[in-house]
Amino acid sequence: MKVGSQSKSVANHAVNFYCIPMQEFTPDEGRYDVIWIQWCIGHLTDADFVAFFNRAKVGLKPEGFFVLKENVARDGFVLDKEDHSVTRSDSYFRELFKQAGLYIYKTKAQKGFPQELFPVKMYALTTEPPAIVQDVSHERRSKRRTKKSPIM
Repeated sequence: MKVGSQSKSVANHAVNFYCIPMQEFTPDEGRYDVIWIQWCIGHLTDADFVAFFNRAKVGLKPEGFFVLKENVARDGFVLDKEDHSVTRSDSYFRELFKQAGLYIYKTKAQKGFPQELFPVKMYALTTEPPAIVQDVSHERRSKRRTKKSPIM
């Protein structure tokens, strides 16, 4: 897991790297603008997924957000018997976000992956409801603006 922070000496670079299980990680309170989670949440059970986000919320600064980038199953979930991970569907993720008290600010589908692989999707998640939800995985985009700065 990589967690980025800004400091006076190293602005705009990831400066903290933690080598601990996500089930045990709790960030310092109010430290991070962004907590990026990529291709690792599939190793958590649903209960650990929700508990992780509930603990990690304390690490966000006001108006901070999470970015989750993961493979997405087309329906339900797929259990990988080799690495013991679970690939969840978009609707499955959305239910877990709801359980964790998170709101989707924006979603975006990764382009350029072969059809035989799982689709990859990014979710920008906030702890407060956004004015509108931006889903840029479709051709049509909302022209309305929100108070948040651009994400993804």
